[in-house]
Amino acid sequence: MLRGADIVLRCLRAEGVDMVFGYPGGAIMPLYDALEGSGIRHILSRHEQGAVFAAEGYARSTGKTGVAIATSGPGATNLVTGIADAKMDSVPLVCITGQVRSILIGSDAFQETDVFGMTLPLTKWSRLATSIEEIPEIIAQAFYWAQAGRPGPVLLDFPVDLLKAKMEFKGPVTFLPPVTASKSNGHAKPEFWPQLHALLQGAKKPFVLVGAGTKLSGACDQLVELLDTLQIPACMTVHGLGAIPSAKPYCTGMVGMHGTRASNMALHETDLLLVFGARLDDRVTGEPSRFAPDAKIVHFEIDPAQLNRVRPCQLPVVGNLTQTIPQFHNEVRKVKLPDWSGWRAVACGSERAEVESSGLSQPATRFLDALFEQLPDNSFVVTDVGQHQMWAAQRYRKSRPRGFITSGGLGAMGFGLPAAIGVQLANPDACVVCISGDGGFQMNLQELATVHRLKLPVKMVIIDNKYLGMVRQWQQLFYERNYAETDMSDNPDFVAISKAYGIHAALLGVEAVAGLVAPPSTAKSLFRFLQSPVPELLVFECPKEANVYPMVPAGAALSEMVFEEE
Repeated sequence: MLRGADIVLRCLRAEGVDMVFGYPGGAIMPLYDALEGSGIRHILSRHEQGAVFAAEGYARSTGKTGVAIATSGPGATNLVTGIADAKMDSVPLVCITGQVRSILIGSDAFQETDVFGMTLPLTKWSRLATSIEEIPEIIAQAFYWAQAGRPGPVLLDFPVDLLKAKMEFKGPVTFLPPVTASKSNGHAKPEFWPQLHALLQGAKKPFVLVGAGTKLSGACDQLVELLDTLQIPACMTVHGLGAIPSAKPYCTGMVGMHGTRASNMALHETDLLLVFGARLDDRVTGEPSRFAPDAKIVHFEIDPAQLNRVRPCQLPVVGNLTQTIPQFHNEVRKVKLPDWSGWRAVACGSERAEVESSGLSQPATRFLDALFEQLPDNSFVVTDVGQHQMWAAQRYRKSRPRGFITSGGLGAMGFGLPAAIGVQLANPDACVVCISGDGGFQMNLQELATVHRLKLPVKMVIIDNKYLGMVRQWQQLFYERNYAETDMSDNPDFVAISKAYGIHAALLGVEAVAGLVAPPSTAKSLFRFLQSPVPELLVFECPKEANVYPMVPAGAALSEMVFEEE
């Protein structure tokens, strides 16, 4: 005879869970009471949002399902932003919340909220448990749906009386999904390939767009092998960074609102666009009605719901990329391909390389270049959201598929530090660098306590321009410099705060990268910073009105990039 709480933990262990992130409270207390001896390590965050972002970092860096735990009421509602973030960015996540006693549900009891109802639009699957007997089944379903097809978040809400109740436990169960549930994982239809052959043969300017789905499916190596054969210019979304080695001659870099000139121009001019695992959201497409205006689109995607959202695609190829990409490659080997060398020379040529007016001479980008030059091969870069995020994405050059982690679809400030904690715990021997802005860092600054308690060697960087930088940039360019409520000149002393948490910190002034190349002394200090065996924080003082360029304004096509202030 076992309590419901013990059954939950045994079922989690059966799913391979050895680490969870959470914050205790009344309705979830029985689960915490059962933790000792369960074989599951609990990571205490200092806020439930910190717990769910850390669980995301764990999942994003490993591909495993992350687990976050919170109590009812405010504990559960504090998870909602992380759940939405996981939904937007296809992160496998299981959130477990406590709920008031079953008999009190609907009575506005203390700390009662309908977290099941409020998260229905944000989850792939969710369940409010109604009996102790169903606990093994719904946990098995939760982990299946978190990973099946396009990954995403799942929520399980357990009334406290079910966690306290007892029953005879016969062991975890295995969820057998309906036959239709796994259809999207199958092979592409054979009749697709003749159509694709015809499209390739007729294309003069083919182009490839690579999104997060390539990384999530584990198909990066297969994609690179395909591109080595095709030799078609290729770009990456912010979540696709690392999928294609930047040294490949056909790689044009990041695409979108702050993408490279080469990527955006090629995407605007292409007549055949091959999309691999990308949602084509507005930050990638620019004005949707003017996206790739002359292109026929072939969309490789596991989730049929993502097709035809921006523009009709001429050929949808639905299936897991680990299967459809090799199929495509096998078919390509059977035919003689056109000579696209002239187009490749234009798309990837030096005339489309960035110029100084594109913002690459900004102190922040020079600083990040100097920092990234020192990154070891086993590194992860985790960013918060804002200008620093785009500068980091533009300058990131590593070819580690899961090495660049950020909140892309939701753009949730406060993501960086707790997500980096999850990444470091999942990858204890890796160098994990968290890059934040002064605004985002303060949104979950309390997680410095978690870093200190666990002695995690996370390397934290704050790009401090004393503004909400990205909002201020838009105010400068489109609102006549009306910097309404974006001034953060009264920021705290981040070095002193870090030291108060027992973490070594230092300040680096903008003069450290005053030239186009950082001086040797800066390079040495950054090397020591990255190699330190303990947590470190480095504050880089950035000019207040530094902007991220190139930039595609709202309502503009990708070809209408802004490279300097007008």
